[in-house]
Amino acid sequence: MTIYDTLDHQIAGFAQQQSFGGSLSFNSQYGLIDVATLPVISIDGAATPQQPRPQPAPSTMRTESAASETRAQSAVDILATLERLAELRNKGVLTDDEYQGKKADLLARL
Repeated sequence: MTIYDTLDHQIAGFAQQQSFGGSLSFNSQYGLIDVATLPVISIDGAATPQQPRPQPAPSTMRTESAASETRAQSAVDILATLERLAELRNKGVLTDDEYQGKKADLLARL
């Protein structure tokens, strides 16, 4: 059994090639990643010497400003949705309970 360091990858799914020399890969926020490119932590319970952690290629890394812009856009989208829900409530399309429930869900995302 081999244990790998997944670094900062947020694993969303995996695939395994079923042929000779097949490989194991997974999807992360950086795209498809081959497990063989990750640092090994241990093999059959024995720790391996730690090497410097590789960093994702600069073209695939999100900068803090990009992450900040994404959060700001998300907040704008949530506030626009709240305004639209309030309009629907005022028109009688949504009940107060439906509006309050959805409002609480959206505000929890901020």
